[in-house]
Amino acid sequence: GICFAIQCFMRIVSSKSRPVMIFIDDLQWADNISLDLIHSVLSDVKKSSTVLFVGAYRSNEVQQDHAIYRFLDDLKSYGVKTSEMDLDGMSVQDLNAMIADALTVLPRISKTLSAIVFRKTSGNPLFALEFLDSLIKRCLLQYSFRERRWIWDEHAVNEAELSDNVLHLLTTKLISLPSDQKEALKV
Repeated sequence: GICFAIQCFMRIVSSKSRPVMIFIDDLQWADNISLDLIHSVLSDVKKSSTVLFVGAYRSNEVQQDHAIYRFLDDLKSYGVKTSEMDLDGMSVQDLNAMIADALTVLPRISKTLSAIVFRKTSGNPLFALEFLDSLIKRCLLQYSFRERRWIWDEHAVNEAELSDNVLHLLTTKLISLPSDQKEALKV
């Protein structure tokens, strides 16, 4: 079946000198068939393929009985080397360094803006960048040619509404796309 065909394909295209890396995000939404397919590639008994698999899932969106945990246990039982890493949000200091770098200002200048962004996003880098982007679009964060730097009104930024989740923020962004771009994304 399909599992065998993909195993054969991976054996052909990967080697120690040309390893293949596969990254799949949002595995919390994967069904059992998809996880079984990934498992068959990673636990190939011939071990003639060289694959690095990186899978990401949101642990806060899965219960203890979720298929992802069975998948991980099965990989370990087949002798597949696994490593797990919990990624939390950025610290306020790291977020400030990122914002200072993005705005090309000294970290001491962006510290109060970063504190507000951190409080609103819990340090989630994607959410922080999307929030900053929304501040620019609402002219709450703008480049001043006179001062030759980015400026913001801390009170206005603090009062700015923030969506409760990234999905809503990104959905809002998708809705605002021109119709031809939305049509292209439907494919």
